[in-house]
Amino acid sequence: MPLPVESLTRESSAEQIREAISRSIEQCMHEGGREQDQCAAIAYSIARKRTGKPIGRKRGARTLAKGP
Repeated sequence: MPLPVESLTRESSAEQIREAISRSIEQCMHEGGREQDQCAAIAYSIARKRTGKPIGRKRGARTLAKGP
């Protein structure tokens, strides 16, 4: 089943992005049997590509990078 982050677009809000990343990590762990760190890397990578936004992580906390 496709991950929720695959439905993100350039118009997705920060809240939509955070929610999709969170759900994608859970789904990846459950369906894919991968570790949380692997699933987070996958979800963040897809989210960055789909939205074109600089999305980052801080030691266990999911954040959207702040602009200049």
